Amino acid sequence: MRYPVETIRKFGSQIFEKAGLSPEDAAVSMDCLLMADLRGMRTHGTTHMKDYCRRVSIGTTAVGVEPEIVETAPSTLTVDAKHTIGMATGLKVMRRCIENAKKTGTCVAAVHNGCHYGLGAYFPMKAAEEGMIGFSFANTPPLVAPFGSAEPLLGTNPISIVIPAGRYPDLVLDMATSVVAKGKISLALKEGKTIPEGWALDKDGAPTTDPAAANVGALVPFGQHKGYALCLIVSLLSFALSGADMDIDIPRFFEETEKITNVGYFMGAIDISKFCPVDVFKSRVDRMFDVIKNSRPAVGFSKVLIPGELEVNMTQKSLEEGIDLSEATLKDFRAMSETYGVEYVF
Repeated sequence: MRYPVETIRKFGSQIFEKAGLSPEDAAVSMDCLLMADLRGMRTHGTTHMKDYCRRVSIGTTAVGVEPEIVETAPSTLTVDAKHTIGMATGLKVMRRCIENAKKTGTCVAAVHNGCHYGLGAYFPMKAAEEGMIGFSFANTPPLVAPFGSAEPLLGTNPISIVIPAGRYPDLVLDMATSVVAKGKISLALKEGKTIPEGWALDKDGAPTTDPAAANVGALVPFGQHKGYALCLIVSLLSFALSGADMDIDIPRFFEETEKITNVGYFMGAIDISKFCPVDVFKSRVDRMFDVIKNSRPAVGFSKVLIPGELEVNMTQKSLEEGIDLSEATLKDFRAMSETYGVEYVF
């Protein structure tokens, strides 16, 4: 069943505040989760609100402290996230990158002691709103087998890049370097569904359609050796620069909630205006998109889409018709309503 976006936003923000987040951090965290739901990325949306709140309640996500942002050069930042909630911290870091990029042309940040930060595209989308190219990478718990291996040694290690356009929606790349995000395995488990073959291996390294077997086995990288290489690069950029934990040392955020995480982020912003006028850049992007959009569709396709275009359409539908919440998510909402004394309105 679908529910109005603002009803969910108000309820979730109240829950986060009652859990211990500041009003600002609660609002940003809820906005990030809602953006995931609006764009059809349910695995990174409100389905995990209860998990974030549990971490706050037992102290493995910190409240009442601020991340420590150190400017090591005009265009580089190092950040100790201090285990604060990832959605709010990620935005604080990106805002600082945007601020510095306006002066120097670009700014990148290496972050350690991070927590799961939800929808990776949320942060570079903020850079695009300022006429900039934004990107965000992160390492995650070891869930992916390197190409040729049966062991989960690497994270799903997402890549998020946003490039602003003019007449078209911005290009939004937001993908795990595994075939699918781990959240899709968790969601299938939660909802009692099977998974497609080609997503994961069981503990013996054989392909499986059982999410329970996949949960104790390994995901596989997309594109075989190519996805594996990108997965490894994201890991190295995220932990080796910042001092975060290597993938194999990061606990599963939503399953091992009693363990503190030291996730690494590598994010930044590039000020287009330092290279050429922003409107000129956007017109060039549009011309490229014109070529792609006007191309002849392949057999089985009705049209060619720009990365992120499908999600723009889904967002519009969700804003008009509401967000579809599963019974499993509503069950969590009822439980949080009782725990935190917030009226259940669904």
